Amino acid sequence: MRHVSSLAIALFVICTATSAADVPDQKSDLAANAALQYWQAFSQLPALDKEQEKYSSEWNSAPLNHPAVVKLLGESRNSLMYLGRGSQLNRCDWGLEYSDGVALLLPHLAKSRDLARLAALDGRRAFERRDFKAGWNNGMAMIALGRHVNRDLTMISLLVGTGIEGMAIDLLAPYVPDIGITHAQALAEFSALPPARPFTESLTMEKKYMAGWIIKKLRDEDARQPGAWRELWKSLFAGTTEENNFPEVESVAAAVKLVEDILPLYDELARFMAMPQEQFDAQYPAFKQKTKAAHKLATLLLPAIDKVREKEIRTQVRRAMLLTAIAVAETGPEKVNQSKDPISGKPFEYHKLEKGFELKSQVAFEGQPITLIVGQPK
Repeated sequence: MRHVSSLAIALFVICTATSAADVPDQKSDLAANAALQYWQAFSQLPALDKEQEKYSSEWNSAPLNHPAVVKLLGESRNSLMYLGRGSQLNRCDWGLEYSDGVALLLPHLAKSRDLARLAALDGRRAFERRDFKAGWNNGMAMIALGRHVNRDLTMISLLVGTGIEGMAIDLLAPYVPDIGITHAQALAEFSALPPARPFTESLTMEKKYMAGWIIKKLRDEDARQPGAWRELWKSLFAGTTEENNFPEVESVAAAVKLVEDILPLYDELARFMAMPQEQFDAQYPAFKQKTKAAHKLATLLLPAIDKVREKEIRTQVRRAMLLTAIAVAETGPEKVNQSKDPISGKPFEYHKLEKGFELKSQVAFEGQPITLIVGQPK
C-alpha cells in the first residue's frame, strides 16, 4: 500500500511539473506567429474550377446568389476563420531564406492574394446581407494580411501587400455610410494594425540579398569550377527583356564589377524615394535616364521606383480618404475641411453624387487625380 501511495504521489508531482508548453490550451511562442495561421488558411483553400476562379478574381461584381459563388464561399469558411485568427496577431515571420538571393521562393504571395479575394467576396456578401460588422471585419483582416505580407521587405512582397490593402479599401468604401463605425473607432483599429512598411526599407534588402547574392554566387561558381560562372551569368537574364542582349564579359571579375557598380545606386534610389513629390518629379527622370545609359545592369537589378512610389502613394492617399469618408458619414461633409492629404498636405475635395459622394486628391496616379467613391455598392 505504501508503495502504491508513493507511486501516485510521484506521478502527481510529475504531472503538475509539466511545462506550460505541454498543456494543450497554452499557446507557445510559435502560435503567436501570424504566418502559422495563414498557412493553415492556405492549406484549406478550396480548389477552384474555372467559373469559381472567375468569380473570385471579379469579387466586386460577382453575382452573390450564383450557386458557384455560394459553394465557393461555403468551402472557404475554414480558410477565412484562420485569416481572422492571423489578423489578430502582430508578429509575422514567413521563415524566408534570404540567402537564396534571386532564387528566393515566395509561395505565400499568390496564396495571400487568393485568400484576400475570397475575404473580399465574403465581405461583400456580408455587407449586402446588412451584416456590416462582419463585412468591416473582413476588410480589416485583409488589411492586416497585407501588412503581414509586406513584413518580408522584398519589393514584390511590398507590392502584393499594398495591393491587398487597396482591395480592402475597395471593399469597404461603397458601404461606409451604412457601416455605423465612428471615426474614432476606425482610427483606433487602424492604429492597432501592424504598421505599413515604407518601400525605402526594401531597397536595403534588395541591395544585400539580391545584388549581393549575385556577386557571391558568381565567385562561388568560379571557385568551384573555373568558367562555371558563365552559365549563372546567362541565367540571370533568362525571361527578361535583356535575355538576347545581356552584357558579354570576359571574366568573373568583370561580371562582378558590373554588379558592384550598381550597389551605390540603391542608396541613391532610397534618397529619391524619401523626396517630396515635386522634387522627385523634377529630378528622378534625368537620374533614371542617366543610370540606364551608364549601367548595363540597371534594367535587370534596379526597381522602377517611379512606378513603385506611385502605388505606395496611392495607397497612402486612399487610406486617408477612407478614414475621412468615415468621418463624413458620421458627422457631415464639413469634416472634409479638416482632412489632410498625406502627400499634398491639403484637404481632399468633396463632391456629392446622386448616391454617395466622391473624395478627390490633388495627387495623381497614372496621370489622373486619386479618387475614392463612397456609398455606391455594385
